[in-house]
Amino acid sequence: MANPIIPRAWVHEHSDSIGLHQEDHQAALNRLLAQQRRLTRFLEENREQMGPATAGVSLYLYGVLARLYDLAGGDLRAATWEQVREAERKVKSQVGALLPLDEKFAERARKADRAQPHLLDEALMALFSREKAVAGEADLGDAEAAKVYLLMWVANEVLDACWHPPKGYVGDAKYAYVHIEPEKDQAKA
Repeated sequence: MANPIIPRAWVHEHSDSIGLHQEDHQAALNRLLAQQRRLTRFLEENREQMGPATAGVSLYLYGVLARLYDLAGGDLRAATWEQVREAERKVKSQVGALLPLDEKFAERARKADRAQPHLLDEALMALFSREKAVAGEADLGDAEAAKVYLLMWVANEVLDACWHPPKGYVGDAKYAYVHIEPEKDQAKA
């Protein structure tokens, strides 16, 4: 049975909170990275093929994903290599339907079969929908952002397979895209 879907408003609120108060979440992020050592190792191996900015963004977003599952409560077990490889196969089988890398990439990505789609919608928004990078954030091109998104998709599939919501958890039964207006460049505001 599939996990209930973590609601979009909750995901956005907590994602923003993690971004604004990173120091408050640092101990939990370190714990989660250590707990998910197989998934962390998989991401590290794939980051070796990326530039420093892209690699940094992928590690940050992975930490945010893991922390969102942690904050949702319940049990988040350590991933197995089998779960990591299964998620990698699932994502690879759908990549062709997402291409080409154009202005409709995010729209096509939202239509793909994804676990916890609202978490991935938040990643899509962070990677593709901002008008311009916010001060202090890396400004990735679309190709690099797509690489990060695909890694986050694999990580999300694994984390969802390892997550058991708390007893009585009520999320969304069905996915429907919820648009959240992306942050505007502070200089233009």
